[in-house]
Amino acid sequence: MDGSLITYAAMTHTGFVREKNEDYYAIDASGSQWPMIFIVCDGLGGHKNGALASRTAVEFARSYLRETLPEENDPYKIRTLLEDVVQKTNVRVYLTSLESEENSGMGTTMTLMVLYERSCFIAHIGDSRCYLFRDNKLERLTTDDTYVSEMVASGSISENESIKHPRRHVLTQALGFPEYVTPEVIHIELLPDDRFLLSSDGLHGYLTSEAIQAALQTGESPEQTASSLIGRTLEAGAPDNVTVLVVFA
Repeated sequence: MDGSLITYAAMTHTGFVREKNEDYYAIDASGSQWPMIFIVCDGLGGHKNGALASRTAVEFARSYLRETLPEENDPYKIRTLLEDVVQKTNVRVYLTSLESEENSGMGTTMTLMVLYERSCFIAHIGDSRCYLFRDNKLERLTTDDTYVSEMVASGSISENESIKHPRRHVLTQALGFPEYVTPEVIHIELLPDDRFLLSSDGLHGYLTSEAIQAALQTGESPEQTASSLIGRTLEAGAPDNVTVLVVFA
């Protein structure tokens, strides 16, 4: 696949309730050169300085990956590097949290995607998400690190019931914890016409999968799709920060 065919756009909104935006994202895609790097982080609400946590994670992970990722598509090496970057980012966020009392307890989610000519790699921790729209079907590639996600997996509640569950924001893993983390690392084939969405939980916490699929299915461009997703979230009240990063192959 020609890298020049990959198009992308991102949008973020503070929402109508929060005073500041604790989401942060990055796109590192130089022309048509592989690899391309996309990252979305969501600073943990209720913790001190979540905005610093998400920015620290994004900037460190982007820089580390750009310096270490191989030019050639070497799946074993790339997966190992993605495991490594999550662990190193966790340490970086945790050490930053120790620098001052104001930073104490801060943390962040992270969902990142790396594209090569024939491959898509994803590393994930927390409850931001990566979706794939392919062959007119929406698939969520990542698994939320939340108690509610575990309840859905066990069949205790349905996916749609999880949207309004009172414990839906309780994480089982995030970056910035003084512990070894277990990231989800995924490798799939990259196909023409694939459409990807990386998003913070300010989107899927308030929009159904059907609404997300409709936006990806009808979007004429990444910019239009991102705008539509943000608009739909604002119509739903947007009580949280919301960030969307859309990639068309």
